[in-house]
Amino acid sequence: MKPLAGRPVLLALVGGLVVARLAWHPGRAICGQMTVAGCLGVAVLVVAALGVAAWIVRAGWLAVGAARAVATLARRPSPEPLVAAARRSGVGEVSCLGGPAASAFCAGLLRPRVFVTAGMVASLAEEELDAVLVHEAEHARRRDPLRRLAGRAAADVLFWLPLVGWWTRRRLEDAELAADRAVIGRVGRSPLARALRATATPAAPVVGARFDGAGAARVSQLLGDQLPRRHPPLAACLLSLLGLILAVSLAMCVGQGLVSAVAG
Repeated sequence: MKPLAGRPVLLALVGGLVVARLAWHPGRAICGQMTVAGCLGVAVLVVAALGVAAWIVRAGWLAVGAARAVATLARRPSPEPLVAAARRSGVGEVSCLGGPAASAFCAGLLRPRVFVTAGMVASLAEEELDAVLVHEAEHARRRDPLRRLAGRAAADVLFWLPLVGWWTRRRLEDAELAADRAVIGRVGRSPLARALRATATPAAPVVGARFDGAGAARVSQLLGDQLPRRHPPLAACLLSLLGLILAVSLAMCVGQGLVSAVAG
């Protein structure tokens, strides 16, 4: 997730909104005939409605891009080791992709399925391949690609609320841990550990939930260590509070301007 400093257009937009807010000097009647509490409530509803609308548009845009990316994946006939692994693990929908890179992922929003490269099949033993398939099948069962897309859209739209980005990253990590727990329950810890070691080097970017994410937390869980409690950073909390205040304040200013223009 890029920080605000890495988004020059958004940074300029935020700066412009801050300057506009500081330059605005509202009169005594903040929202025409409305009370301050009423105006504040309307401003909050406006900000929420605009956020939901923007999230829907962004999610739709990402969904179209993801569907196109999945459609362009070059599939090849599944080799016998992959067919046998799918049969052993009970994973029904598995597609094999060409290429020497060792990669496995789950993609597809409405009907997620598991994708495994030929390089992954060639580099793993039977139990390790079973562990990979069970892991990705759990992502498919949980519809994690759809959840990831929704979280990314929310983090992109609500960039001025860093807590949303933090929460999205935590959900991605939780999804990997949940998939690993399914593997431990069905295949065991040792095959999962060997599969993680074999995929320690990230492969080419993919369009869904991939096998090699959230490495540190997954290793801790695999070793049986208690995962530390994760609290949002104080800076993210403060910046989110300031962002919310700024957004609501701007909505109040715009509302007053419209009321004044109509009344005038």
